[in-house]
Amino acid sequence: MSTHKAAPFKWPFPPRPQKKSTVPQEAGRGQYGAPKSPGAGSRLADVVMVVFWGASIPGFMWLGELVGF
Repeated sequence: MSTHKAAPFKWPFPPRPQKKSTVPQEAGRGQYGAPKSPGAGSRLADVVMVVFWGASIPGFMWLGELVGF
């Protein structure tokens, strides 16, 4: 008497991919499969990060000069 169920596929090989999905487009993809452009919030975050990084380099150089490096 066996208590385990048979695997739906042969381990370690994954199951075969299913046919077409019911979702017409993949998430994060625009029409024709091209990636969607980033939104305004993402662009703003990128600009803020670049400005912060650009300002931090001279700031660290100034702090290094202040402590004697």
